[in-house]
Amino acid sequence: MPSNDTRKSVAVVGSLNFDLVCVLDRLPGLGETLTARSHVTAFGGKGANQAVAAARLGASVRMIGAVGSDSTGEAMRRNLEDNGVDASGLLVAEGPSGVAMISIDANGDNTIVVYPGANAALGPDWVRANARAIEDGDCLMLQLETPLESALEAARIAGRAGVPVLLNPAPARALPDELLRLCSAVTPNETELAILSGVPGIEDGARALLAKGVGAVVVTLGSAGCLYVDEVGTFTVPSYRIDAVDATAAGDSFNGALATRLGSGRVTPEDLAFCNAAGAIAATRLGAQPSIPTISEVDQFMALRRP
Repeated sequence: MPSNDTRKSVAVVGSLNFDLVCVLDRLPGLGETLTARSHVTAFGGKGANQAVAAARLGASVRMIGAVGSDSTGEAMRRNLEDNGVDASGLLVAEGPSGVAMISIDANGDNTIVVYPGANAALGPDWVRANARAIEDGDCLMLQLETPLESALEAARIAGRAGVPVLLNPAPARALPDELLRLCSAVTPNETELAILSGVPGIEDGARALLAKGVGAVVVTLGSAGCLYVDEVGTFTVPSYRIDAVDATAAGDSFNGALATRLGSGRVTPEDLAFCNAAGAIAATRLGAQPSIPTISEVDQFMALRRP
């Protein structure tokens, strides 16, 4: 059952990576070598990014995932703890931690190559061992950078406990109907929506997911904002105008923000404006977790800016 804490209690089952980031004038073509303008390293992984985002935006967060037995894995654990995330749900798997190689162009667009490393060791047994963290939460967050059977097991645990499930379906792949039926909300971008639904058109694709049992679909549309669709109706929330630097964790910030607003009631335009603001701020900064804003930064941004 959900916690009585005034803060939202969020469990995240997902990935942790160490990001190697190169900034270029443009992305290379096939077989082409380019010289980067700059290079940074940062903590990343969709699961860890979303956990940090939810924590910075006011939630009490526990991370369930896997890190390697290397020094990077220990650094990942310390980083989560430094960001107020309960890291007691981390499995230490023999071998290297996950790594992501990210190239970013002058427009903030990117390409990402991920080596899963320890993330591949996150199995259903470890999820079951941490079932209490899911059952006691107000929201379960999932992504698809760890084994699918583990995400499905986490969703089953949440479903039995009546805990809302928020799925960010990235990297995109076809998903079993059972997982979709367990989701209170799914947050694909346009490409992911087409792969998930198999139906052309944004609203038609979203309604195809509703027909599979998803409670609500929030389609992220980049500079066009986001589209919310459920059985009651639809609405669009515009984005904020920004000068994008790096979109790497913009979606993760959006999802972390949504986890703090998701409950038994319908998500509102005001809720999604908050999510859009969190994603917009992240896109103006370089790196994954270094770009994720705090709740005070989002509040200030919204007070000074209009979509």
